[in-house]
Amino acid sequence: MSAAWPLRATVRAYLDDRTCSWSIGAYGAIAEFHWLPGDAAGASREDLQIVTGAGALRVQLRDDVVAHAYLNLSRHPHRWLHGITLCLPWRRARTAARQVLTELGPDQQAIRHRDRRAVLFDLGLGLSHVDACVRSEVPELLTTLRAACGQSLLGSGNALMAAIKEANPHRVFMSRLGRVEVYQPIGRAGDKPPTPLGPHTHLLPRLLASRRASAEAGDAPAYHRACVYLYPRHRLMNNLGHCKTYDGEAHAQFTALLERWGDKDFLAQRQRAMDAMRSAMPARRYPAPADPRSRHALRIAIRELAQELEDTEIISDWRRRFDRVRAPSHAHLVH
Repeated sequence: MSAAWPLRATVRAYLDDRTCSWSIGAYGAIAEFHWLPGDAAGASREDLQIVTGAGALRVQLRDDVVAHAYLNLSRHPHRWLHGITLCLPWRRARTAARQVLTELGPDQQAIRHRDRRAVLFDLGLGLSHVDACVRSEVPELLTTLRAACGQSLLGSGNALMAAIKEANPHRVFMSRLGRVEVYQPIGRAGDKPPTPLGPHTHLLPRLLASRRASAEAGDAPAYHRACVYLYPRHRLMNNLGHCKTYDGEAHAQFTALLERWGDKDFLAQRQRAMDAMRSAMPARRYPAPADPRSRHALRIAIRELAQELEDTEIISDWRRRFDRVRAPSHAHLVH
């Protein structure tokens, strides 16, 4: 049996789990696949892909894929984030990294057969491991896009982004390990909420300008790139980031994934901090880690143990010393 088989079985199981979500992207540009409540009746499934009325997802595993389970800090002071990434060594993860709008021709790899005549345009965001594209058959939009080919969408005064938002073409984000396609309209600033439920995209030029490859800290092993993100069911939040009753089954499932695919040094730092708190060690006696990822492990340990033990005097002492944060003031920032 291939060594990739347990990963394939895990991916297939999570594709059938409507409580989790997926994404492909980088810092400042991401396409997310979320299930909508009514999708169960209209969705179709093949081996490693899903098609719904609002969007679609395809995962393409290879022999050199590396699975990576990670924990990350949330901007909410009592939460943390978790995920599984499917990664490749950074050289093998590289895509075209086009810098200008480029016509790619008919999208012959479209997940739905009926979309394979539509024309694909790379938006030219210069991402190292993601091709962020739009796809359309609308003559007026095709004319507009073709006239703008060779230009950068990120330049000041470029009106093309507004034209794309107005036309609502399909958005297609591709990596070496899959693609997310979004069919439903683009969210608008005046909408409440501006981001639609279900599959959607985010494109934030200010964040793109930083040229940071990773969407999240610690989301890939060293010298690798995260090509597909999977967000299994969280024990404290639903897939919209809203609080829910503690979910012990979700905690046990993700703990097993961490033990299989997590970073051993990170997990050792987290466990060391938990053991110290359980032994009632005062925070002032615990040596503060020197590097950022170890500090993240410590802070996540405090938040996890606070959920397990509630805010005891020891937990409060450690929180004051190592995890003093201010809760975000805007509802859309609480994730």
